[in-house]
Amino acid sequence: MAEVRFRVRGPDWTETVSLAEDKTFEELEQWITAKRDVKDFQLKYGFPPKTIDSTAKGVTLKELKLKGETLTLVPAQSTSSAGSGSSTATSQPPIAMPAPQRAESFKPKPVDAEDSDLEWPDRKGYLVLRVMPDDNSCLFTAFGGVIPLEDPAAVLRQKVANYILEHKDKYNKVVLEDDPEIYARRIQQPENWGGAIELGILSDIYNIEICSIDVKTLRVDRFGERKGERCILVYSGIHYDRIAYTSALDLPVEYDVVKWPTDDEKVVEKAREVCKKLQEKHYFTDVHDMVTQCKVPGCGWIGQGQKSILDHTKTTGHSSFGELLLDG
Repeated sequence: MAEVRFRVRGPDWTETVSLAEDKTFEELEQWITAKRDVKDFQLKYGFPPKTIDSTAKGVTLKELKLKGETLTLVPAQSTSSAGSGSSTATSQPPIAMPAPQRAESFKPKPVDAEDSDLEWPDRKGYLVLRVMPDDNSCLFTAFGGVIPLEDPAAVLRQKVANYILEHKDKYNKVVLEDDPEIYARRIQQPENWGGAIELGILSDIYNIEICSIDVKTLRVDRFGERKGERCILVYSGIHYDRIAYTSALDLPVEYDVVKWPTDDEKVVEKAREVCKKLQEKHYFTDVHDMVTQCKVPGCGWIGQGQKSILDHTKTTGHSSFGELLLDG
């Protein structure tokens, strides 16, 4: 009888498995339970991560086509809080993360230059993606290039913190899901992310509409509508970049156009076309489907989705996570 060979990855272990191809999925579950003393779990594979349906218990490993796959074992308590939702092309700003989150272990995906620019003959130039450094301050750096500021991250973090403390009636514990003083102190730390709350505040401080385009859904979130000017940022799930217009691809960024009148909807349409190209190259990380592992020594927790990370952080205080890639 031929065998099916694949890998199973758990919180702190990886096992190479060889089982007869006529073994069923239920028998695989029983094998894992006996081998690793775990009972309540799900097995995920592929990208985006897919859960092997519990109704497949009688299906053989050959029929499941697991040969060469890497399965990730996710404890059941880590999957119950994974988020889901739908989206439209244009929406109000999404619910913000309850507190700035550390991003030290998550890396944005690389993108080739030809996949991140779009010729715009009507305006005799190009709309391009200006990729920001992977330093946990990408939101502030991306927006800082619009102002512009030489060292934007520290300056903008300080301005956001001051704004929160000056507007506690608006940015209270209910909105921030944290004490305003604690939130303001945390957002000034360079290892913590910014998000929807910070975009809304920066829009008010600098009197500019900020359009944030989500690469996965092509949704446009608008912060500070009805202001006179707008800028456009691109959000890939864990990273922000900036959209710019240039008359020639070899011009330095100092010649970029990064602000447009808010009645110029054509530039938003073209920016979504750039994001469509990025989407086709999978330049995004799905924080709802993303399977992550705690990097704190001795922990090894595995969960799925952004909310499960927050729950683990609140329970343990751990704040170092890495994405588990399920492509082998």
